[in-house]
This record gives sequence, structure tokens and C-alpha cells, in this order.
Amino acid sequence: MDSDERLCRRDCRPGLAVTIDKRSIAEKAPRPERHVAVVVVGAGAAGVAAAIEAARAGVEVLLIDENPIDNDMMAMDVPLYFGQRMQPSVRNRALMMERVVETNPALAEAHEAGVDVQLGTYVWGAFVNGPTVRELPGPMLGLADDRRSWLVGYDRLIVAAGARDVAMGFPGWERAGAMGANGAVSLLTRYRALGSQRMVIVGSGDLGLRTAALALESGVAVAGIVEVANTVRGDEAIARSLAGRGVPLYTAHTIREARGRVGEIDSVVLVQVDESLKPVAGSEREIACDTVCLALGLAPNVELLHLVGARLAFDSALGGWIPAINDQMQTSVPTVFAAGDCTGVHDAML
Repeated sequence: MDSDERLCRRDCRPGLAVTIDKRSIAEKAPRPERHVAVVVVGAGAAGVAAAIEAARAGVEVLLIDENPIDNDMMAMDVPLYFGQRMQPSVRNRALMMERVVETNPALAEAHEAGVDVQLGTYVWGAFVNGPTVRELPGPMLGLADDRRSWLVGYDRLIVAAGARDVAMGFPGWERAGAMGANGAVSLLTRYRALGSQRMVIVGSGDLGLRTAALALESGVAVAGIVEVANTVRGDEAIARSLAGRGVPLYTAHTIREARGRVGEIDSVVLVQVDESLKPVAGSEREIACDTVCLALGLAPNVELLHLVGARLAFDSALGGWIPAINDQMQTSVPTVFAAGDCTGVHDAML
């Protein structure tokens, strides 16, 4: 008989009771308000497609998406780099909800397929049992909207959280008007609420070129596209089309600073760079604009995947950290899958 057995027998003699330490979390774990078979996070193209397929297979599906994003969160550049270039209309939540639905027709298809679509809903936490926690009834997500917060349990989780802008610091980048391409595209399309009149875009990959084309279509003047390399990186056909529409392409240039009134951008100073990417003295030029849009690339949103324990790998060609997945989009956690840009973006960090 070893010491543990002797200790156990001594502690459990007649007259003694074994109880749970009141300070432990045993039997105190919060219970989910609801349990569903499949939760899909992200209502972009990949997330909606996954939700529809699961629902058509007869599975109960909950699809959540943070859009429309609260104006206060936008003002803090969360979750995208909006750069204080939102029109006042974003404060009208009902109007923004209508626009989010209008610009994503697949949401109606998902609803018709039986998917429970919850917009304006955030994931604030993910909880799973592990080496240090074993009291949870199962994996859970913490959700919140503008009214309340709650927990949802699930059997399967599909993460389609998309990607975010890669930023670059420069003198004046803290001013209102410095923003990311993803933030600009979201305001131009999903919200139709970009408060910009004249934009300079930094980065000539497909992300920058397509943002420029979209801005022109929406009535925003594009004062120039800035590229540090000697040639345009993105689609040549789009670049030629933009040049034909009068958009200057400044190759072998970079941004030196943004100037303007207190807190605002009125102009940007560009400088030419040599083969070693050093500024060429006397080559500065100032361009009037109210917005500097950084289209330097995208980085996958993998934080939720990390929270649930999915293995990540670094691939700079795909934007940085990405989940390790198989051909079924399954992560290293058997009940968790990933889809869309959070698995890697091809117009990634440059």
C-alpha cells in the first residue's frame, strides 16, 4: 500500500465527509444559454456558404457576424482601420442593418435555408476544456450585441473571420483620414458611408488597385497610387484602366508625411526612393488629399482559432499566422474548421 492509499483511507474513515472546496470552480462553471450543432463566425462569402450547406444537410446552424459595427467601435478603428472617415449615417443602426443585408444577398438565402442569422453580434471569448480547466459542460463562445451578453455551446465551429489591414506608421498617420483599404472598402460597399473626397492610396497590389477603382465608381477622387517598387505589383489591366482615367501612378515613391490642420489630413508629401529604398534628396512632392488609404496587404484574423487551441503556422506569403488545416478545412481541433481569408490571403503583407 502506498502513501496515497493510506492517506485516502485515513481521510475517509467513518464520520468524515468529502466536500468540494468552496473556493474552487467545481460545479460553478457558467452554463450556455443555448446549444447548437454548428456555429459559423463570419458572414462573408465563405461563412455564408458554409452555413447554407450545413443547414441544407439538416443541421441546426447559428451564423453570427459583427456587422453592422457600432459607431463607437468604428471610431476606435475596431475591428477595421476606418480612420475617422465614416459619414454620420453610420449612427443610424437600423439604416446600417438594412444596408448590410442589401449588400449581401446570400444572407437571405441562408435565412431561407433555415440558418439562424444574427447580425451585429460579436464574439468576445471562447472557452474549452483543457489541462487547467475541466469543469465546462462543453466548448462555448461568449457573444454580445448592443443589448446583452450570453454564452452559446456548440458541437462544431466554423471560423470565417476574414482578414484585417496591415498598417504602416509615418509622420501624421495618427490624423483622421489615415485608414486601411479593408476599412475603406467596407465603408464604400457594405455601409455606403465613406466620408472622403480625395484619396491617395499607398500600395499598388490588387488590393490597392481595386480599392482605387471602387473609390472612383463611388465618386471619390483618387489623387494618386504610391508604390515603393519600380513597377506596379497588381493587375496590369486594372492599372492601365486607372491610368486612363487620370489616376497618377507614383512608382519608386513612398510617403514621407501627412500634413494638415489639427487632427486632420489636408495633404501628403511623397518622396522618391533609390534602388536601396533610401529617399532621394529634393524629390519631395505635396499632393492635396483628405485621406491616405493604406493598401499594403492583409493579415488573417486567427485570434479565435488560437483561443480554441487550433495549431497555427507562419506563412508570410499568405499573410502571416494561419491555421493548419486539411483538405476538409478541418483544423488540429477536430470539431473546429476554418474557411475564407482567415486561412490565408494571397494579396497579403508586402
